[in-house]
Amino acid sequence: MFTVVLFPSLLFSQGSNYSGPYEKSPPLVYTRQQNIVIEGLEFSDIEASNAEGRAITLWACENVIIKNCKFTNMAWQVTIYAENSTNVTVVDCVFEDNFKPLLAGLCKGGIKFEENDVKNLIFGLHIESGGSVVQFIECEGPDNSISYNVIENLPGESYPIDVVNLFHSNGTPESPIMVRGNWIRGGGPHESSGGILLGDWGGSYQIAEDNILVDPGQYGMGIGGGHDMTLRNNKVYARQQPFTNVGLSIVNWTIEQTGPSYNIVIENNAINWISKDGSVGTAWFSPHMREAFPDWEKANVRDPSIFKDILPDVILNRAGIETPEVKIFKDRFNRISIKNFEYPPPSADIVIYDSTGKKIANGEITRFRNLVDQVLNPGNYDVKVSFKDPLKIKREYITINN
Repeated sequence: MFTVVLFPSLLFSQGSNYSGPYEKSPPLVYTRQQNIVIEGLEFSDIEASNAEGRAITLWACENVIIKNCKFTNMAWQVTIYAENSTNVTVVDCVFEDNFKPLLAGLCKGGIKFEENDVKNLIFGLHIESGGSVVQFIECEGPDNSISYNVIENLPGESYPIDVVNLFHSNGTPESPIMVRGNWIRGGGPHESSGGILLGDWGGSYQIAEDNILVDPGQYGMGIGGGHDMTLRNNKVYARQQPFTNVGLSIVNWTIEQTGPSYNIVIENNAINWISKDGSVGTAWFSPHMREAFPDWEKANVRDPSIFKDILPDVILNRAGIETPEVKIFKDRFNRISIKNFEYPPPSADIVIYDSTGKKIANGEITRFRNLVDQVLNPGNYDVKVSFKDPLKIKREYITINN
């Protein structure tokens, strides 16, 4: 017998759904604590002498939710630091002028940074480096996600390096580290800057998919090494700038230290990238990565049809944008059905992901009741309805058990 659990529906227009009010807070430090909820707080201008300049520090904590918070002018240190922790979720938060909103080190799974607004990654005063939105360092385990965030770096106001960096970190075969559905605009001028880097100093079981990047820096997306790495269904555009190099960078920088790469998947990415010399810079595959990915030439194809308008003009502060009314549910045959309550029906795509982040079925909204005619086996599923005009999303998690 099958039972179904429907988690609360997540309605969002991309990025944070919360815009205040906030209550001012001093830095928070937790050690070996569990079941913590940090909500509705504002942290700003924290000095190096106070909690080492961090807003929230988690030492060996478990089951932590940080939601509906605001972090501004965090230049000295990492904003949220989690070490040796498990199940830490940062959701519906706003970050403005931060060096690094989240650093997770030696964590054991369940690290999620989802549906947040990030404006301007700035130079980090403590380590004198450019910023990143999220960095994983030697993290292990399942249920890690950096997804559905909005990041904008304004020229002259920001100094990013890798917007997302996964350093020597490992998901699992059943639950890879997911970097999905993020909007990233703006990068540079640092010549190491870029959007999303998987496999930095190796690692394994990482997927970046359905991300949209516009002018993200020197490179767009990349794999730096490791095995079982996937880049798929992403869109990357960059105009010619003094620092632009290549849309996709596929290389194993640490092959002598971490071993050769294998099980590399690169598919269905749309790239339109102009290098600093005016040439087309779609992708670069190093020789050893060509051996790991024999179809590399098929992935090295430009899509000249995409431009900066793959993102809306306004991507930040979209909280409160109304989403067309639809209901996502499971029918008695364990298929996904979507009821639409608007006429005429909104133009929208339906995509079902399994627990590994793989797309397993899709459909579209055309009428009142819309069926994705595929019977689902027991497992966890992420059902996403994406509205084309404007770009809005409704998402629901569904678990089918025996």
